[in-house]
Amino acid sequence: MVSISGSTKLWAFILAEQFEKKNCLDHLFTTYAYNKNTLARYLVKRIDKEEIPVDKIRTNILLAFPIILFPFKIHIWNDLFDQWAAIQLKKSDSRVFIGWSGMSLYSLKQAKKKHMMTILERGSSHILIQNRILKEEYNRFGKKFTIHPAVIQKELEEYQMADFISVPSFFVRDSFIQEGFDEKKLIVNPFGANEYFTPAKKIDGSGATKKFRIVYLGSLSIRKGLLYLFQALNRLGLASDSFEIWFIGKIEEELKPFVNQYKKDNWKFFGHINHYDLRKYLVQCDVGVQPSLEEGLSMVIPQMMSCGIPVIVTPNTGGENIIKNELNGFVVPIRDPVAIANSLELLFANRKRLESMKSEAVLAIASGFTWNDYGNRYMENILNRL
Repeated sequence: MVSISGSTKLWAFILAEQFEKKNCLDHLFTTYAYNKNTLARYLVKRIDKEEIPVDKIRTNILLAFPIILFPFKIHIWNDLFDQWAAIQLKKSDSRVFIGWSGMSLYSLKQAKKKHMMTILERGSSHILIQNRILKEEYNRFGKKFTIHPAVIQKELEEYQMADFISVPSFFVRDSFIQEGFDEKKLIVNPFGANEYFTPAKKIDGSGATKKFRIVYLGSLSIRKGLLYLFQALNRLGLASDSFEIWFIGKIEEELKPFVNQYKKDNWKFFGHINHYDLRKYLVQCDVGVQPSLEEGLSMVIPQMMSCGIPVIVTPNTGGENIIKNELNGFVVPIRDPVAIANSLELLFANRKRLESMKSEAVLAIASGFTWNDYGNRYMENILNRL
């Protein structure tokens, strides 16, 4: 019934697994898959634990390595992947094609020839809105930002060609509406968290003897709003030995000078941590902060919440689809270190409320934001439109 195409993993493997559970997956087109390309395991660190039959996965392993080694040429590799995927699609009897934006134009054309329903996956805001926000943000700090014109042009053509565009949040939906798209063409389906992310067996509510621990999870970059988090931390009215902040993720080159400018002794940097090892770090933390300027729906938000962490988010993270302000987290304006600091100080001072918000965070994910929920909504949306 469904063929899925994405040059890199993203959430394509999760989606393929969800359709396989429903006996509706025909093919997954990608570059590298752990269970398929066994010899390449020695060169690629990624482990894929999603349960997808190997015979349903078709890979172009030759493109996997340039995508990793030369990411600044991603538009070229994605174009080549797209052409290859379109050829694979010729052999498919699927009724539905789902492809990732920026790597699906040729595939969409092929799917149209075969009279398939076509769905484009767009995990960030409309590319013109994305480009505008990030250009403005980088300019604020004397840096240049640009999306390659070929990428923009291809995405704009994909947006028009696809029957539907699947987006993960109201933030992304509204960016497309702002650019003139009919809301009926947009499918809003928030991401989820999987079974690897669970809370600690017992939440310590004593507060007085437990160091307050803040966590940021994701790449450290200007796009992610880290500068505003740094400023918030430096204005906290808390004794430095009473709290820590853990940064989990790679520090991008653009941000390293700012890290050196702001960091304190109670800032801990862990670098990249394997996805399947994250839980043991997260369950030691109290509150998360995701201050992004532009994202679709930061997948780390449901991951943290599943571990019992209320999260402080901006609307531009897409987190408003999951976060209920002041119940299981806080929604603060972008570029607002004061609002971030105020939220952190409130939870530090009121441990009873913190424990309540931790419980509500876990409950929110369990009540509609697991990957199984995501897959069920996706299937329902397709059946309602076929």
